[in-house]
Amino acid sequence: MRLLYLLSICFTALCIQTLSAQSGCPGCQTALPANLPADTLYLQNIPDGEAGLAYNQDISFRMPKTTTPVFAVDSITPPGLTISKIEIISVDGLPQGLYWEPSQWEFQTATETDGCIKICGTPTVSDSFVLTVKIKATVLFLVQEKTFPMRIYIAPKVSNTDGFSMSNFTGCGSAEVTFENNVPSGGADGFEYVWDFGDNTGFEGENPPPHTYTEPGIYTVSYHATVDTAGYILESVTVLDVECVDQLGAGAPDLYFLIKLPNGTEVFNSSPYVNNTPLPYTWPVGLKLGEGNYTIFVSDEDSGLKGSDDDCGQAPFNILSGDTLTTGGLTVILNIQHPIEEVTSMDTVIVYPLPIAPNLTAPEGLSACEGSDSLVLLSSYGAGNQWFRNGQPIDGANDFLYQPTLSGAYQVQIGTPEGCTAISNTAQVEVHPLPTPPAFSNLDNSLRLFDTLALPDTYSLQWYNAAAAIPGETGFRYCATASGTYGLLVTDLATGCTNFFSQLVVYNPNFDCTVGTNDPAALVMGIFPNPAHDALQVRLGKPLGNDGLLRIWDATGRLIRTIPMASGATALEVDCSSLVSGLFSLEMISGEGRGSAKVVVTH
Repeated sequence: MRLLYLLSICFTALCIQTLSAQSGCPGCQTALPANLPADTLYLQNIPDGEAGLAYNQDISFRMPKTTTPVFAVDSITPPGLTISKIEIISVDGLPQGLYWEPSQWEFQTATETDGCIKICGTPTVSDSFVLTVKIKATVLFLVQEKTFPMRIYIAPKVSNTDGFSMSNFTGCGSAEVTFENNVPSGGADGFEYVWDFGDNTGFEGENPPPHTYTEPGIYTVSYHATVDTAGYILESVTVLDVECVDQLGAGAPDLYFLIKLPNGTEVFNSSPYVNNTPLPYTWPVGLKLGEGNYTIFVSDEDSGLKGSDDDCGQAPFNILSGDTLTTGGLTVILNIQHPIEEVTSMDTVIVYPLPIAPNLTAPEGLSACEGSDSLVLLSSYGAGNQWFRNGQPIDGANDFLYQPTLSGAYQVQIGTPEGCTAISNTAQVEVHPLPTPPAFSNLDNSLRLFDTLALPDTYSLQWYNAAAAIPGETGFRYCATASGTYGLLVTDLATGCTNFFSQLVVYNPNFDCTVGTNDPAALVMGIFPNPAHDALQVRLGKPLGNDGLLRIWDATGRLIRTIPMASGATALEVDCSSLVSGLFSLEMISGEGRGSAKVVVTH
């Protein structure tokens, strides 16, 4: 039903992060948009998950009352049909760590259409997962149940520190971890990086390649970045003493200073002057220094009295100069800073041990006939199992034993609380189909197999009276001499599988099928010689009206030879040299009837 398919899509989206038929996240709150139509199909958007991060979301939905909202998105579905009930059956396949619980499991849509599902927990693994969603919908009096697959993706956990980030930093048996430098150089000079991966290996450089941890354990990753990009900065100048006096003798010198390059270029001027500068006195500068020499010139501002400003001293310096410089009567402190940023970060990589792979055994063998309960597969683990067929998980198959009903390649997987898995060896199971029931008819006490072409390629037949096998009766026909319940057992000799057909037979005393038949459709056959040695001749009472086949069966009911016979033929010679000595049944079949006879071959 198309409607069921669309509803399955709705609930597939609803339960993208769920475990099969489980609870553990009660108390979801339904919150639907205002003015939502009463008869509609609505599902709230579902946020993505990330491995290692707690997840707690309420997902609200409204189910349709009729097929009309479905028709709006799918014209194949007829509108106007009443949906009486929708049931949530199960959802399987979510990675370990997440749980779900709906507000209710069954919705009588005439009065109940609104609900929600709470999804909570912390997913422990990241990957693309296949979920199996099972729902049941009732439209009018038709009920259908169906499962649907859907792939979901849980993003890898990302760890952020001041210096670096890691992806895929947990693993099972091994882990390939990728690193992102959070203090990138952008191609500039002045950056140095040292990485220690915690497993006696490291890397010096900005961006290490992915690193593989091959042994289970807990590894501490250390990161150290040295950022030396600010250079040398003259933050301030402090004048302690000068070799000049105020020209008026009325106070201290009015100081200011200049900083120049060797070629006389001025790169800093502290003007305006500081009136009657109290020593020591500090001027803020903030001048970025480069390679080479500089000179600081300290002066007393005289406002043109007695000529130009007085020289109070000068001193050469560079980025390596000490804090205090003294030249003549001038003493200054140069506060030269070389800021270097150090970033140190640590984080942890955890590699969990892989569980030992389960041992899959089949005590009764790997093949059985359809419907048999003898075929059993066993896991060496008592719990935590998931059975697979042809690489796909089997819905609800989580016990330590599993009884296959279909042929295929079977495996069992064990899972740990950390999300690590190990899978068993493969068992190739063969579930053989049963042969077609050997239905037979009753014609004047002669019980005849209805359809010989439905028999297996190699087979045997055995007639029964009630529960007892009739000795020697292994052919297509049996002559009943009394009323009773007769049966015919067919065995597929290639697989050993059997099937049985029986019916009540009422004996008709007016016919004796042991002395011949008055069936006008029977072909009269004569065998010469009988017993036969190297060859025998089959003679017909009249020419064949259609092409026919002569079949030869041994005493066990096996078909051992088929010989064509052309239309118009009246006789056929059969080579017996390759036949073993014994009793054989001959059957002639053509469009006009059927004949049979027995022959003894001796050598």
